[in-house]
Amino acid sequence: MTSRWLMNLVAAAVLAGAVWMLWPTSRPMPETTFNLLDGRTLRSSDLRGQSLLITFWSVNCETCMRDMPRLSRLHESLKDHNFMVIGVAMPHDPPPAVIATVERHNPGYPIALDVHGEVNKAFGGISVTPTSYLIGPDGNINFSERGPLDETRVRATLLTFQG
Repeated sequence: MTSRWLMNLVAAAVLAGAVWMLWPTSRPMPETTFNLLDGRTLRSSDLRGQSLLITFWSVNCETCMRDMPRLSRLHESLKDHNFMVIGVAMPHDPPPAVIATVERHNPGYPIALDVHGEVNKAFGGISVTPTSYLIGPDGNINFSERGPLDETRVRATLLTFQG
């Protein structure tokens, strides 16, 4: 009987820990400016009222290249639902390399150059690519993740914004 009680306690602790780790912690998106390859400039404040996935990537990141088509499909399939993906090239990537990569992969969503690292710094200093932030229409970051795109989590979280 005692071992069963202990197992239930351990299971409850593991479940509570998983919920705590996966529970979205909301904080405001930092005020920054995205300088897009197409010449447009977007400010964080201009983007309030829509959902965003900001993804930091690098030209030498294989995972980033594999995620681009999935990010494109996500951007395209949800743009009518006030959702946008913005890719932010890492500051260490030379602009000509970023432009060549974008021309080769044609992501279909806006790409920002971050030559001076200002966007990177605003988001706390990104050191791992890909790193993504999901921002709700209220301007708050609802979750961030490193590594490959978790499209299911993004879509599930976006559903909570509609409530």
